[in-house]
Amino acid sequence: MKHRLALLSIICAAAVLAGGCSKQDTSAEIKIPILDGNAMGSYTTAAAERVDMREYTTVGGDVTYPYADTVTVPADANLLSYNVKKGDVLQKGDVIAVFDSSSLDYDYQNQKILTDSALARYQSTGSALAKAEYEIEAGKLELIEYKRDCYTIRAPYDCVVWDSKFHEAGTAMEAGAPLCTIANKDEVYVVVKGSSDAFALGRHVTMKFGTNGEFTGRVVMMPDSRGKNGINGVVIALDEGELEKANEEAGSIVSAGWATVVVKTYNDPHALCVPDKAVQTYSGNTYCYLDSGGSRIRVPVEAGKSVGGMTVILSGLSEGDVVSY
Repeated sequence: MKHRLALLSIICAAAVLAGGCSKQDTSAEIKIPILDGNAMGSYTTAAAERVDMREYTTVGGDVTYPYADTVTVPADANLLSYNVKKGDVLQKGDVIAVFDSSSLDYDYQNQKILTDSALARYQSTGSALAKAEYEIEAGKLELIEYKRDCYTIRAPYDCVVWDSKFHEAGTAMEAGAPLCTIANKDEVYVVVKGSSDAFALGRHVTMKFGTNGEFTGRVVMMPDSRGKNGINGVVIALDEGELEKANEEAGSIVSAGWATVVVKTYNDPHALCVPDKAVQTYSGNTYCYLDSGGSRIRVPVEAGKSVGGMTVILSGLSEGDVVSY
């Protein structure tokens, strides 16, 4: 290092002298002379070294069922009974609500008579025409039965009631009005709303639910270019087995409703770094002072990320170079 500094001092002195008597382009040369450390006062030295540089961002997220389904009222009708509340676990076919279907009772009874008559004619004659007439009437009856069945709302699959308001029996409700929200109980995700700059599709994260343990997951959906994905946020899925583990160690994470998400935003296990204070900027140029035995040379550097008081040096220094500040 001492020999290299001596050579650099000659180059710098020549550059300064040449600048005073010639119009030669010296923009690529180091024009800053060697400075004596004693003249500058005391300073600190540090060696450029390879370190494991990592940066993390912590954000809050909602524990939710982003792919939940809303159960709605099938037609304008009075509510006869409502049988669920938030948190209920339902099996496929369990009754959620029953509505008054009396408006279809006359149609059903009348069509039942027509269908039974058509069946009797077909059984007595056995003709193809009688068979066709019976099949037509039976089809009409089946359609009315289907409409009546729609007034009894059943769970379409094994699910959990994610959200529900109180609905009083006897209330007149309009078609399409929401009754409750149901979801597959295993489709629990963490949704981070707001800025998504720290995330990328497939990026691994860690999560905390309350104060117990850390659990892993990855980003499975990002907002599109307009900032929307239909869910209004970054969707994070827990890794296999982590949901069960979290519920055991931290209680029901869905009931708690929130999570702390820790995402790694920078990772370079072999970054060449110096202390932040060793990197200086003047007139748009970034530089460090190389140091050897009290002599200092200002050299241009390309600086990268600053993490935890250390700055990554992309070019301009080598591992082991001593800088002062």
